[in-house]
Amino acid sequence: MANNILYTKFMDENFLLSPIQNNLIRLLKNDGPLTRKQIVNQLDTPRTTVFDNLTKLQKRRVVEKFSRNNGKRGRPKVYWRIKNN
Repeated sequence: MANNILYTKFMDENFLLSPIQNNLIRLLKNDGPLTRKQIVNQLDTPRTTVFDNLTKLQKRRVVEKFSRNNGKRGRPKVYWRIKNN
């Protein structure tokens, strides 16, 4: 099933999406900005698979990442969301 490719219309352009990419887009649309860890937990998919597919979608300008600094020391959390055009 992982080799199936879906043809999806997204943001007025046609894209060939794998099932994991389709699930990523659906999850980010419904649940808003999420960290990679939250995405991994909700999709029950290996983190490298999630990251690789998020990167592919980012190159296609479908998703974007941003960080939120909560005012504490340390590295800020990185979130992923559907890109606003």
